[in-house]
Parts: sequence; C-alpha cells; structure tokens
Amino acid sequence: MQLANQIFYLAIFVTLSGLMASFFWGKGSQKDQYRIIYWPMALALLAVSSFGFFVSPWIGDIAIIFANLTLMSGVASLTLLFSTWNHSLTRQKRIIVLVVLTSASLGFLYLMANSAPISRIHLVNATLGIFSIWQIQCLTGVLKKENTYQVKLLIFVELFQLSSRILRSLLLISNPDIYFISLHEEDLLGFSLGIASSLSNVLICILITNFYLDKLMQEHQKSAHAIENGMLDSLNALSMVRDNETGNHIQRTKKYVQLIASRLREMGIYLDELTPSAIANMTKAAPLHDIGKVGIPDNILKKKSSLTDEEWVVMKTHALLGEEVLKAAKVEDAKHTKVLDAAIDIAGGHHECWDGSGYPRGLRGVDIPLAARIMSIADMYDALVSERVYKEKWSHKDACTEILRLKGIRFDPAVVDAFLFERENFAHIAELYGDEK
Repeated sequence: MQLANQIFYLAIFVTLSGLMASFFWGKGSQKDQYRIIYWPMALALLAVSSFGFFVSPWIGDIAIIFANLTLMSGVASLTLLFSTWNHSLTRQKRIIVLVVLTSASLGFLYLMANSAPISRIHLVNATLGIFSIWQIQCLTGVLKKENTYQVKLLIFVELFQLSSRILRSLLLISNPDIYFISLHEEDLLGFSLGIASSLSNVLICILITNFYLDKLMQEHQKSAHAIENGMLDSLNALSMVRDNETGNHIQRTKKYVQLIASRLREMGIYLDELTPSAIANMTKAAPLHDIGKVGIPDNILKKKSSLTDEEWVVMKTHALLGEEVLKAAKVEDAKHTKVLDAAIDIAGGHHECWDGSGYPRGLRGVDIPLAARIMSIADMYDALVSERVYKEKWSHKDACTEILRLKGIRFDPAVVDAFLFERENFAHIAELYGDEK
C-alpha cells in the first residue's frame, strides 16, 4: 500500500510540475493565464504538497506537516482564483480565507503534537470541504456567464471531491475502534477515498489549464478576424477610390452573392463547396471583385463614352491585376485567409464564361471557381439595373430575361436557376440599396 501511495503522489507531482512548466517556458500570450497570481500559486503549492506526501515515509512528521499545510494553502488559492472568475473577490473574502487557513494550520500543528492521525484527517477534510463549497458557489456564478464544458466539469469534480472527503470522515466516525499511526495503514476503502480526493485536485488543475487555453484560442481568433476585417476594409476603400461604384453597390453585391449561394445550398447543389463558412467567406469577399481596377489608367477607367478595342484590352487586365493584388495581400503562413482565397477566385474569375469565351484565362464550366460563377451573375445583374453615365438602367424584368438568355453560355445553369428562385429578393435589395441621385 505504501509503495502504491508513493507512486501515486509522485505521478501527481510530475503532472502538476508539467502544468507549471508553461509559466517558466511558455511563450508570449501563453503566459497570460498566470496574470492572476492565485493560479500559479495554487499549482506550486499543490505540486509541493504532492512531493511532501511522496517523501513522507522517509522524512516523517516534518514532511506530513509540510504536505498538509501546502495542500490546504493550494486549495485556498483555488478558492480565491474562482472568486476572481465571477468577480466576487473582495478584501473581506481574502481575510476570511486567510483566517480559515491560519486557524486550520494552527489546529493541524496542535493535533500533530497531541492527537492521532484520524483527528488530523477530520480537520483537513473539514477545511477543504469549506473551500470546496465556496468554490462550487463561485463556479455556479461563473456558469451563468461562461457556459463552457470546463466550468460544468469543474463543478462535477468539486462535488465528487467533496463527497469523497465526507465519506472518508463518515467511515472513520462509524468505526471508532480504528487506530493507525501512518496513513498507509488505513483500510482499502478509506485509502481509496483519500486517493480519489487527491486525484480530483489534479483534474481540477487540468480543467483550469484547458479553460485558459480555450480563452487564449478565442482571443487569438478574435484578433485574427479583426486583422482580417481591417485588411478587407482597407482593400475595399482602395478599390472604391479608383472605381466609380458606390458603397451601396458593395452592399448589393454582397447580399446578391449570399442569396444565390444560400439558395444553391438549399437546392442541394455544390454542397461540398457551399458550407456555411464558405458562404460567409464569399459574401465578405464579394466587394473586392473589381479591386484590379486600381491598376487601370483614369483615362480608360473613368471614360464616359464607349471604350475602343485597344482600351478594352487594357480594361480586361483588371481581373488578373486584382488577383495579383489580393495574392500580395495574403500572408503565406496565415491561418485565417479563407476570405482572401475566395476574393482571389472572385477577382480573377468573375469575367470567365461557362462556355469558355470569357477572360482572362478562357476557363470553361466547373473549372471556373464557384465563387466567381456566383459573383458573375450578381455583378451583371447589378450593372444592368443600375444607371451609368454610359447607359440607361434596365428594368428588373429585362435584366432577368437577359440573364436567362445567357444561361449555359455566360453563366452556370445551376447558378441561373438559383438566381431565378431569388429574383424577387434581388429586386427588393436593388430598391432598398439604390444609388442616390
């Protein structure tokens, strides 16, 4: 029994020391979980406590005292940590924890000199039980704001640990004739309950670490998305500086793309390519379809009359220019570039035609990226029903007739079908986000 006990506490010491390692060797924001001092303090105290129980058979009473006092201090630190989680930690509560811990420590020292191990077990169980109830109360408050699986599991483990301590004390009380000098002489059930209680502390520390790592991951994702959105906004602004299109054009094309993509998914078409996240990425990327126009000379881009054949050759280069601009904006090792990937496909392919007669590469059919095939219809519809200096605006009915005429020629037949299902919504968006005169 003694050997098994020592191996167990050595394993706990190694595990908790491993969790502590990130405090000394973690990089950057990985250390952020230790900004609240009670967490590294709890880990250190519980690790030292486990080591004390491990060496107690050789060192004796000094190790027993040290192990129990650091155990109670470590659990007290966890109590203060959970109080910070639900923003309930006050100076008064710190004083209460200190008073409870000091009283329990002095009581333990007294019983160590004047009583049997059973009395010390009751004292430690009572002290840790008080802290467990406090921790459960704090975690219940946290659960109302942070409905995460880690908090739910922490409450479950705390309840299990509290039950183990209560059962262990009840077992000793129900057998008043039990007497042992060393904890290793305790019967199998009592010994197992003590081990279960100690193991619960390890599980609690692992769950806390996982909770902080989840928080860190969420912060990284928010930061990455904020950077991505900022970059997209900058690219959109750059595109609008050179182009004649309006902000409402951007809103319309985004909503057109979302409508068609969502309708295709509802129709069960291109399901592998039209996941909810892919549709969201296409929608965000839609405003960048003509960003290549930043490289087109003003005398061509802003010409109010029809372009000559030579000028059309130059104008057509905006598709490849846009693709190159967006590729240059993409960081090679970035993990959150799905929107830019969709934008690259759209910018470089939204003038390709289903029959292969488009530009810049003359792609045909499904060789054209799906995002570009969807954007092609959205862009043409918006161009037809909008007034330009070089053309009158078409009616919604005429625009739909033209798109239907180009089904299988310029446009993907399935995408045209999706457009026809949504044509009334297109008309509503065109009216709602119409350009100001």
